[in-house]
Amino acid sequence: MIRIFFKTIWNNRRRNILVFIELFMISLVLVNLTAYLVNMITIYRLKNCYDAHNVILVNISKKENEDESITEQSFANLKKKFSSNSFVESVSISNNAIPYNYNLYSTEFTYNSEHFDLALRQVDIDYSEVMQVKPLKGRWFNETDIGKSVGPIIISRDIDEKYFQGNAVGNRIKDENNVYEIVGVVDHFKRSDIEKPYSFGFLFKDKINAKSYWNTSFLIRTKEGKTGDILNIAEGLVYSTIDPQKWTIGSLNSLVNMQDSQNTENSQRNYIGIIIVLFIMINVFLGTIGILWYNTNLRINEIGIKRALGATGEGIKRLLITENMLLAGLGLLIVIMLVLQVPSIYDGERIKPEVMYKSIWISVTTMIILVLLSTWIPASLASKIRPAIALKTE
Repeated sequence: MIRIFFKTIWNNRRRNILVFIELFMISLVLVNLTAYLVNMITIYRLKNCYDAHNVILVNISKKENEDESITEQSFANLKKKFSSNSFVESVSISNNAIPYNYNLYSTEFTYNSEHFDLALRQVDIDYSEVMQVKPLKGRWFNETDIGKSVGPIIISRDIDEKYFQGNAVGNRIKDENNVYEIVGVVDHFKRSDIEKPYSFGFLFKDKINAKSYWNTSFLIRTKEGKTGDILNIAEGLVYSTIDPQKWTIGSLNSLVNMQDSQNTENSQRNYIGIIIVLFIMINVFLGTIGILWYNTNLRINEIGIKRALGATGEGIKRLLITENMLLAGLGLLIVIMLVLQVPSIYDGERIKPEVMYKSIWISVTTMIILVLLSTWIPASLASKIRPAIALKTE
């Protein structure tokens, strides 16, 4: 039986080669499109380390230099004024730590012989309360970190998993000039809900040090439903506390508004990509059905001969399905070997192995369903044709 099966495939080798090539190309497109969609969904579902609800951003920009002691005192007074409002829960001063903002400062770090880049975000002790950051491992910054010769750093979980096998806390890393001790690990810091997050580290900001930066951020957590109140008075508080000749408000907004704006901007691009992917997917499905359906119909005469020789309708269906599953399986197997050796790239980054494995399983399942659907129906119709009628089609 097996010998007859493979002999039948060989006797129809010219047609089967064409079908195989078509199924190989369909499998290649299917696997890569599935990987694109699975990767997008995976990024969207990544958990942020922060909670942006009820948080206001007041970004102060430097116009010209000011005496450092005056600047430090002015910013400290401004933080106290914000904190004194009854509808404010906590206030933080930070640099490069604003969610939904595309400013990024990155530095290379080393650990033993490993090298990796971290987007650095300088934050004070109060940042965790304002942004409700909860370390997955270790701790947040506290007063004991002030003035340490080896500065503390909190890193993102991807670096912990990739370079420290989940045991980063307590280890030391260094950049070009400084050595840091890892005291905690947190979730990802996404700049938008649908963008792949960068590896990052929180550095401890034990001084306001506003003079060293062109922008200093005040992040203010308000009580529920009170963000509008602080937005109404923020400008007055700023310009009554700091010198408007030296400083200005660069931005004043709620993080929820910034989130909506970033998501809208990125969603437009991604929606177009998804529409294109779905359009191609539909054509892949229709192409698979069309090829296998047409191939089955071309074999009406062969089916008639087999029926005349005593083959049953169920036997014919099993034969056609097995043949098409074999051709599709070979094509899909070659594609899987290719994508594992030459990994897919999305948004300039290699797709993670776990995403690719999930995409492969989805593609295999989809292809099995497509082949069964594309073969079962025409094979059922063809197997019911009487041998005499089938032979007349020759």
